[in-house]
Amino acid sequence: MAILSRFWRGWALEALFGQTTQRQRPFFMALVGAAIAWPVLLFGILVPKVAVQVLSFVPLPDWVPSRTVRLVWIALAVLIPIAVGMAVTVQAPPAAHRGPLVWRVLRGFPITIGLTVSFGIIFLSVPVMWIAALARKRVSIAIPLIMDASAYRQVARRVCQVLNDQGFSFRPAEPGWWISMPVRILTRMGGDALQAHVPERLEHFETDDLAMSLYPSGLLLRGQPERLTWAHGLIAEAVVHTDGLQTTDPKALALERRLRPLWRRYDADAAGCVGDADLLRDLERLTRDLKNLPVDWDDWQVLYRQLLQLARAIHGEQPLLESGPPPIEIAARPRGAVQAAGEHRPGG
Repeated sequence: MAILSRFWRGWALEALFGQTTQRQRPFFMALVGAAIAWPVLLFGILVPKVAVQVLSFVPLPDWVPSRTVRLVWIALAVLIPIAVGMAVTVQAPPAAHRGPLVWRVLRGFPITIGLTVSFGIIFLSVPVMWIAALARKRVSIAIPLIMDASAYRQVARRVCQVLNDQGFSFRPAEPGWWISMPVRILTRMGGDALQAHVPERLEHFETDDLAMSLYPSGLLLRGQPERLTWAHGLIAEAVVHTDGLQTTDPKALALERRLRPLWRRYDADAAGCVGDADLLRDLERLTRDLKNLPVDWDDWQVLYRQLLQLARAIHGEQPLLESGPPPIEIAARPRGAVQAAGEHRPGG
């Protein structure tokens, strides 16, 4: 279940700073890490020399005054939230630049507190969840899937529909507090700085033996391993018809975004797009660009698979997995009532 922690950190990074370049990402990740570690700085103000020894395992000499060390801790405790506020202000889109600059920078303090509290909940709950999953012989699969708030519901509806059409019986459910609370806290503390990246409510679906949670930076599947593989494949086929993006490198994301308008043209008139010369030319151009794209294998193979999917569609072929029968163990299961994403939830 440590995968949930990684998902949350990735979401926090994307939500606070948007899409970052490979050169920027280590800096912003370090900034998020420093904000998460903010309580250590506060601890250092109270017991400055003890904090240094805890962190470095090296005791300070007696001749170093505690007052000097405490001033260093105070400076760090003030500078980290200010750095977070400045980074969020610089990275925010122009529409979010409301209010005096000083207040936008000081917003880093509640954001830092939100990061600290949210990560603390994850840090305490993840080991318990991991032990529970191990006892029930469940595994987790993380699927990168970047969505802004406007695309979030669309992706949830499409994924749930495709899975249920293939024999799953996912139904909307309330996520556990350990899943929803960290996102809720950070969005409350972050205010309008996070509105473009955060859905109003976290989408979570369950069957009798599977669970699926959608974060703005990915999708988390949990359950029996033999069922997860098939679900993972169907999701990979389905998301190309949405605004969700599966690559992470900015260069790969740029090419993937160029693919989405082609899919929208196809979805609007599938029969009329079969053999379409313009679509084939655009596909050839994107394929040529992929050959020279300097990204790692994970992102490259995602783009390659999406180009193959589009090629099948333009040549009049059905999606490979959706067109075939579901696995026997899934098809044999009774199918429950299917609810679309966003409908009434238990207790909602």
